[in-house]
Amino acid sequence: MCYNKNVHKPFYVSGFLYHLRTQQVLLHQPNLNNNSPSIWTMPGGVGIGEEDPQKSFQRIIYQLLGLHLSEKCIYPVYDYFNDTLNTIHYVFYAKVKTMNNLLMPDNDTLSWFSFKQITKLPLSEQTKQDIIVSQRVIQAQARSDSGIVPTPRIIYKT
Repeated sequence: MCYNKNVHKPFYVSGFLYHLRTQQVLLHQPNLNNNSPSIWTMPGGVGIGEEDPQKSFQRIIYQLLGLHLSEKCIYPVYDYFNDTLNTIHYVFYAKVKTMNNLLMPDNDTLSWFSFKQITKLPLSEQTKQDIIVSQRVIQAQARSDSGIVPTPRIIYKT
């Protein structure tokens, strides 16, 4: 077998659309064709070839939702090694201006939720963690955009 330094390792990307005005997130619930409800997830998929993770997220959203995302509206959240997938997992969110009625194939469900509503949804532990981290990134960006700088707390007075 020939070794090639330029071989790209597979990776997984996922994320959500974020409607800034209503502060809602678009999540996906797969239709498992059985009568029990499935867990909610973030749209995602596998990176292809030499594609960078952001481009992969952009492509996957287009393939799943038929929505063209501008690169400037896509924000990275974080990445980590996902033991379940046995690969690097990149998480993104994309700011959108409208809450279009988007459809998924296979009768899957799409729905908009506030972060408070998300806490009551059936989610995997990893998806829950990804959404919590994403919410913190979004809140930090909002504070930065507004010019609000947190005042340092003094723990010990001398």
